[in-house]
Amino acid sequence: MLCIMRPFCGPIPLMRRTARQVPKVKNSSRAIRHDTLRHAPTWNAKPMTGLKAALRTQHGILATFGVALIASVAAASLNLLQAQGMPSMTKKDTVAGMSQERHMRDLMGAPLPFGIMIGQSQQWMVGYQGMYESLGGLLDGTRHISNADELTRYQTAPTNMTMKMHMGMLMYAPRAGFTLMAMLPYTAMSMGELHRDGTSATEHSSGIGDLELRGLYSVYAAPSLRHRVLVTFGVGIPTGSVNERDAEGARLEYPMQPGSGTFSLLPGLMYLGQIMPWSWGAETVATARVGRNEHDYRMGNRYDTRMWLARRLTSLVSFSVSAVGESLGNIRGSDPSLDPLDEPAKDPSLQGGTRVDALLGIIIHPANGIFKGQQFLVEGDAPFIQSLDGPQLKRRYMLHAALQWAF
Repeated sequence: MLCIMRPFCGPIPLMRRTARQVPKVKNSSRAIRHDTLRHAPTWNAKPMTGLKAALRTQHGILATFGVALIASVAAASLNLLQAQGMPSMTKKDTVAGMSQERHMRDLMGAPLPFGIMIGQSQQWMVGYQGMYESLGGLLDGTRHISNADELTRYQTAPTNMTMKMHMGMLMYAPRAGFTLMAMLPYTAMSMGELHRDGTSATEHSSGIGDLELRGLYSVYAAPSLRHRVLVTFGVGIPTGSVNERDAEGARLEYPMQPGSGTFSLLPGLMYLGQIMPWSWGAETVATARVGRNEHDYRMGNRYDTRMWLARRLTSLVSFSVSAVGESLGNIRGSDPSLDPLDEPAKDPSLQGGTRVDALLGIIIHPANGIFKGQQFLVEGDAPFIQSLDGPQLKRRYMLHAALQWAF
């Protein structure tokens, strides 16, 4: 059984917001605020049409790059092995005297990065994953925006944000090369913000997210199982709420809703290579929204591309290094109860962006004793490229931890 446990169960917007209690204003106040916006500083002026077109192009480029990356990594790996004098992976004599199942057990010693597990047919796996994300500072594109500048456009400016996620996971492999999995998250968010009148506040939100049902199928495997190509498929089910409200009864902003309100298609493609004590690979996955929810909008599509290298250090410990690219589209449609002029988290056109992150992970995998069959994973995530359709809070870092038990 091989499964992919994504750092997030379902797409989580690049900026999460919690609801603030906005005092009701009369029409005259709104007119004054709109007039203020018309006389905002000139930094607000930008070629929006060209920017939005560029962002849409980035989504397609990232998805295409992911497929090309997987093909190039696989080809380069095969050429390297042949250049080193290793026998061809397509010949039957490479696995003479060794069954596929036995060789699969041997390859379990080759480490895999956070979120990927390999096992055998008729095997179950239960797991828990925790995630902590910290955001702070505002970006518009790649340009830093001060709180003072944002308050000339909006009533409120976010200053920092933390998000915690807990996810339960269950997997089963009915046969070799085919895995089924289910994942359900619970998220809790906290955000600090500064108001135009100089006051500050901290807001909170939490709830169950959307359930994901996924499958993983091997479409190619070398006889030695050292090279494999797998496809992933699945559906996101809208179990999370899109009707969370603040203390005054107003519906919360788009990023603050735990769910999406729509079904999602979850296709993906992965290449996996393993030679003791190394493993390497690349994958690209997508979250494609279907239809619109009860409030006449759907969250933006998401595309993730990842490549990694891992090495076993001892029988107990391995490490991995990875690079991940994320691209999130803006919301289609809008909730009529949310005024985009109040704050950027209520603007459906300010929820997208792209990131490239570097990750370093440690994997603990006891080979004997009462903890045999279990894995404990810890991974740190730091962005080195961010371009957000903002203003949005930028990511500072993420931490992941997971416990996986196969039986």
